[in-house]
Amino acid sequence: MCTTYLATEIIREFSELDMIHNPRLVRLNPNVPWKTRGNGAVSIQFGKGTGKSKIIGQINGKNIKCYETGTGTRPTNEHFKRACQLVDKLAYFDDEKTNPGLILTDKKPPQGLYWQAVRQVVKKNPHLKVANPKFHKGWKNGRGLIGSISATAWRPRDSTYEVIAYREQKKWGKPRKIDIASVQKMDKSIKTTFNNYDYEEKHMAIMPSSPCPILFGIRGDAEKDLHRARDIVESEKISRWLIFLTNQGTDDHIVQGSISSLEPFTSVKVRGKVASVPRIIEGGHLIFRLSNGKKEVDCTIYEPAKGFRRGGEKLRPGDVISVQGGIRKEPFTINVEKLYIETLANVSEKVANPMCKKCKKRMKSIGKDQGYRCSCGAKARENQAEFSVVKRELKIGWYEPPVGSRRHLAMPLKRL
Repeated sequence: MCTTYLATEIIREFSELDMIHNPRLVRLNPNVPWKTRGNGAVSIQFGKGTGKSKIIGQINGKNIKCYETGTGTRPTNEHFKRACQLVDKLAYFDDEKTNPGLILTDKKPPQGLYWQAVRQVVKKNPHLKVANPKFHKGWKNGRGLIGSISATAWRPRDSTYEVIAYREQKKWGKPRKIDIASVQKMDKSIKTTFNNYDYEEKHMAIMPSSPCPILFGIRGDAEKDLHRARDIVESEKISRWLIFLTNQGTDDHIVQGSISSLEPFTSVKVRGKVASVPRIIEGGHLIFRLSNGKKEVDCTIYEPAKGFRRGGEKLRPGDVISVQGGIRKEPFTINVEKLYIETLANVSEKVANPMCKKCKKRMKSIGKDQGYRCSCGAKARENQAEFSVVKRELKIGWYEPPVGSRRHLAMPLKRL
């Protein structure tokens, strides 16, 4: 149904305990074929808080706070039973992709489990064996256990925040009411936020399209600014809100790769030369070939990426670029998340057929790649036609899709 909403219910259920640090919203490998929408998992640390505390949310008018430091609480069978009851109550088990997993542990799993799950396709049982949580339960096929373990194992190298506002339950599934002008105002005034509004498509990226309990979510680098950002947005009544620490916008899923050794369902950054003139296929998607001199691979920019796709149309053979994206198995291609243009090839275009030195007239083409002939019998090669250098519209630097077409984990250029 909604993993982050479940998190708010768990926080409310365990109100007798203190929360230590922000709850964590952790996105995992976006290429896994059986994932739910955002392939997200949530980890919450409960215990006895010490030191400073801060308000990070509100549920039905009651402030929710967490502590900067604290001591953990040993999980008990009673804790486990209460948490399982919430999953039983809230999960949409009729959906074939809903396979929740829950762990309770007082021992943090090795961080390698996170890096495996954000970059690879992993199996449940090896993950579970290494983590060895005190309590665990998997519903249906139980693959959600990979998420719960990996979220708990995450030790941030880079991180962002997201404040998520939730709707009143009576409005779930109905059209959301959010003032577009207020979203634009927030986006322009709170500079530490990102991926708020798609000006090209006039789309509010903070608002989900699914009938889930979320009203909107604002992402940013500074937690304190998200409080102001939330207040600027004018919307229907917010029933609860919560600020998560996340790995969104970090590129944690990307590994440096080679065109010669690409694996489906992973995400890579590869460097090479454009080896073909980009072409548009059915559906409006753009495809071009990338080569490392030994092997080539298709790269695809999908139609919804609009301006990004139009920029891709201007690539030409010989351009040296780096591409980041997920590797699709069928058809085998890199789904481009962003690209960097390192050097641009010199491109020439024919402006006139060769001039016959004897007749002072333009020759005519004999046929494709066969050269030219004059009526007097004189001949010329293809490269003897007159060419001029084309002024390239592209520039050196990074290019990315519009806000509405970016993946959760993809680092926006604003953060670069």
